[in-house]
Amino acid sequence: SGSSHVGSGAARVFALVDVALSRLPTMPARFLTAVLLLSLAPVDSATHELREGSPAKTGKQGKEVKHTPAIPKPKRQWYHGLGGVKVLRPGDDDLQRVVDEIWRGQEGWQGHFNGKRYAILLTPGTYPKDFIIPVTYYTSVLGVGVGPHDVRLMAVRSINGSNGHATNNFWRSLEGVTLGAREVMWAVSQGAPIRRSVINGNLHLSDHQGYSSGGFIADVAMNGTVLTALQQQWFFRNMDMPGGIYCPTGWNYVFSGVTHVADQTYVDCEGDIPGKVTVVGATPRVAEKPYLVEERADEWKIYVPSFNGYGTAGPVLDHAANVGWKLDVDGDVFVARPGDDAEAINAGVRGKKGLLLTPGVYELDRPITVYEDGFVVLGIGFATLVATHGQSALEVTTGTRNVRIAGLILEAGTPKTDQPTAPLLRWGGVPRPAPPPKAANASTASNASGASNTSNHSHHVAASHNASAPRRLAARAGKDIAGVASDIFARIGSFKYRGCPVVRADMMVEVNSDNVVLDNLWLWHADHDDCGTDPGNSLHTYGKSDDCYSRHGLVVNGDHVTTYGAAAEHVVGGDMVSWRGDHGEAYFFQSELPYHNEGFSTKGLVAYSVDAKVASHKAVGMGVYIIGGQATNVAGYILPPAARAKNLMTVVIIGQTSQFPHTVCARGADGQEQCYSPDQCVPGIRCIIRDFPPGAPPQTLFLEPGQARGEAPRPPAPAAGLVLAALGIAAGIVVWRSSRCRPTAAAGRTHCVDWALQQGDDSQAAALVATE
Repeated sequence: SGSSHVGSGAARVFALVDVALSRLPTMPARFLTAVLLLSLAPVDSATHELREGSPAKTGKQGKEVKHTPAIPKPKRQWYHGLGGVKVLRPGDDDLQRVVDEIWRGQEGWQGHFNGKRYAILLTPGTYPKDFIIPVTYYTSVLGVGVGPHDVRLMAVRSINGSNGHATNNFWRSLEGVTLGAREVMWAVSQGAPIRRSVINGNLHLSDHQGYSSGGFIADVAMNGTVLTALQQQWFFRNMDMPGGIYCPTGWNYVFSGVTHVADQTYVDCEGDIPGKVTVVGATPRVAEKPYLVEERADEWKIYVPSFNGYGTAGPVLDHAANVGWKLDVDGDVFVARPGDDAEAINAGVRGKKGLLLTPGVYELDRPITVYEDGFVVLGIGFATLVATHGQSALEVTTGTRNVRIAGLILEAGTPKTDQPTAPLLRWGGVPRPAPPPKAANASTASNASGASNTSNHSHHVAASHNASAPRRLAARAGKDIAGVASDIFARIGSFKYRGCPVVRADMMVEVNSDNVVLDNLWLWHADHDDCGTDPGNSLHTYGKSDDCYSRHGLVVNGDHVTTYGAAAEHVVGGDMVSWRGDHGEAYFFQSELPYHNEGFSTKGLVAYSVDAKVASHKAVGMGVYIIGGQATNVAGYILPPAARAKNLMTVVIIGQTSQFPHTVCARGADGQEQCYSPDQCVPGIRCIIRDFPPGAPPQTLFLEPGQARGEAPRPPAPAAGLVLAALGIAAGIVVWRSSRCRPTAAAGRTHCVDWALQQGDDSQAAALVATE
């Protein structure tokens, strides 16, 4: 019989089925008969109810009631409602219009210091041949495939700015694409990296006769030639460059882990400018930058590449295999939107494994705090954190392991007073709070499923300067690494979009933890702004940014800290880089002294200072510049006698080389100081010391042009080659004479085991690695 829940027509059908089944002898026969009878029931395909002809379901008032299944609402994507995020697909009919509108609004003086930020996300596929993306201020072009071959387009373009040069082409980036054009123009200066890409044609790093002051490129496979033209300096890391490089001018080019460049190409590049080229055969320790991936339609992840501390050469061969762990954007990540404050962000990340900062400006009255192992902070579209109230913008607590921070502008927002401020980024030196239970569980789950290099950690980084060999070996494998910061750009200045305030930040970046890698830093006290000193008059006009206060760009207190492609400029109150930790390594450095602060020179301040008590420090490819002025600087660098350095240079533009009477001063723990004049000045404005300390045997820590060496294999060749065949022994540090580089499928890139292992405390680590 019928009921209020089942219509009488349905009841008759089920009764008929029941009677028929009871008269059949076997189960198979009963099953087939049931299927047949039920298929004859008159069901409406739209509502999944009995069609007209059988009595309808009725409610209490006898009216027909239809129980239509609810149509699921479209999933709200993390980028919905964000005007600064443009998700593009190959079939879109307005591709060029979208990117051109961004360019028109941001290019030139109106975009230089405004508050607009953009991330152009290119989903996998092949884009139209006539689609070319002009790239300008605060714009990231990000392919969101697993690897660069997933996103194919013809070209991007960054051209000279309104001043006819690219010297102010900052804050733009390109990642995760394959470019097919014969010629690609990327005329940029600082804060404008290229990563995780394939460039099939020639890459121009300067636009015709315009000057440019770059730059950084990493994890890129070139099939054409790199042409530097009037680029002043550049850092190339983990690249394949079979097409070589043409560099007729320039002062400082550093190549780390770059494969398939002929020795003669480096010799030709250096030309008659001694020390212009420095080659490091393998990148000692690094993890590539985290990145967004659309795995399937509107299913988004953050991929976190593995850390490698054994040395790598060439770009990543298999990006999928190189992933250490993934974060699901919907479940594992708090997505911050413009307007969120520090309280909202800190509350949002509890129980999460990552923070995605979408394009915009975030005014923070307290720091965003990272206290979970394996936590990822990823900014896209040059998300800008403005530190106010004398607080940091971002801090990582002491003892936290394998943290990744990437893609951020950190800006000083505290009004200038006589009170000191916290660093814009402080890594370590911050007590680690007991996390809430949910956060602790989430971290445990992350470590269990995330990646081997974050699991089974203790909770404190070793504080001792004499860490054991197993601990150092663990750091090489990524198990004891405090973390990696990629593409971090800090600035102190007066800008109209915030009302032209005069601000203060005593330190831009402070590293107190051991085993931190800093991969592409630009720490800038503004030498021009839009509050009275534009690029055309900044050299001769004193403005509001000159009234702002800065003391240090980078302060390193931790041990075993490594920097790649670091730049610090125009700091007025102290040494621009102050390094106090042991066993530090710096690969490429660029600095420009302040124009309008004679006190910097008269106080004996320098661009790069390493504490006299430091027992070990390595530096390679270092450049310090001054433009104009009459000040005489004691030196560009102060190093302890135990330091070892290669290619230390000073450059005086619109002035005399006598403004740097010494290139470097050696300052010992006993207070004794000896300063060294340059070996030579070629060309007239550029002076250099090739090896520090001068008079010591020539350094063989770094491979020089013309030295014989093998190369890492180029896919698909399976054989392993030899690199760094000329490496030897210097100052008690033993470096393997050959470093075996080979593709490793499990990690998706070429590894160079036996790389730069030290004698003494590292003897056990060396023995272990040598047996691989």
